[in-house]
Amino acid sequence: MAVVENVTVPQIENSTPGPTLDDLLEDQQDLILSMGLRVSLSVAMGCVCVGSVFGNLLVLISLVRERPLPNPAVQLIFRHLSLANFLLASIGEPLVVVSLASGKWVWGESMRLFEAFWVTTFGLLSMMILALISLEQYSRFVRQKQLRTFQVAVILSGIYLLALIFGVSPLLGWCGYGPEGYGVSNSLRWKDLTDNSASYIVTVMIVGYFCPLVIITYCYRSIYQLVQAQSNVAIVRTMVSVNVTSLAVNRNHSLIVQERKLATTITFVILSFFFAWTPYVLINLLNMFTTWVVKYKILATIPALFAKSSTLWWIIIYSMMDKRIKKACRKTCEHFQRAFRIWYFSS
Repeated sequence: MAVVENVTVPQIENSTPGPTLDDLLEDQQDLILSMGLRVSLSVAMGCVCVGSVFGNLLVLISLVRERPLPNPAVQLIFRHLSLANFLLASIGEPLVVVSLASGKWVWGESMRLFEAFWVTTFGLLSMMILALISLEQYSRFVRQKQLRTFQVAVILSGIYLLALIFGVSPLLGWCGYGPEGYGVSNSLRWKDLTDNSASYIVTVMIVGYFCPLVIITYCYRSIYQLVQAQSNVAIVRTMVSVNVTSLAVNRNHSLIVQERKLATTITFVILSFFFAWTPYVLINLLNMFTTWVVKYKILATIPALFAKSSTLWWIIIYSMMDKRIKKACRKTCEHFQRAFRIWYFSS
């Protein structure tokens, strides 16, 4: 009987390990999220983009054409705010909308840097101008001092310069720009925790988020307390008066109505600021110290889109609640309607 000796069994070497279950689940999750949310997010951002572009352009034209605000300094601030939001919405947001519809960034690496620079610069500019509006109203109502046009122009020049410095710095080596979330939008490299990048991120968060937040909250809180105190004084004077006339009652009711309107406007201003930027700031702070945002890309994508929608909130708040701006926008629309009818029927 033959005995088979020295028989070697070939070993199958697994030099390239296959994907793990976690990798397959992550890829499947990215596929499902990109397919399920791509259309809805692109439609939502498209609506925000259209509303922001035409809304800010309408307000800008109305401010220049109708001059609805009696104070030239206030009018100058509102013009620059609408201009900054218009430039941000008309150039930065369409790039994101098209990339969302495509499921990836389609504009190349050079445009990636440009989009990140554009959004960072004009986003900071808009937030700082919004804080300047709060300061102007605080100075006018609480301190009883109106800012002059020259003072506002100097402050605006400093704001433009500061926003430009923070926008250009990542292009020159202080931190850097890169994709965020699914790569359809771009921002700072939040995950880079070198001393160079960390110093920029801390500085830009303090200047671009926390300082405007503190200024807006403090100024509007002081204005609300002042109006409430004046309303209470008027009510007490009316109640202790022996002859309470109907005119006094009407004035008292008018003060209460004005107080409620101001409180509503203040609430919406503060909530819109929190709603647009707080999720984005918190998720990027989380991204700096954890891997959740890298693993679940949707956590970085949706807050970034919310932040970009901030160009629309101020129009809804001020244009719908300020009768002067609302009336000026209506006159501008009527003017363009008449001009269009004349052009259409004459041709």
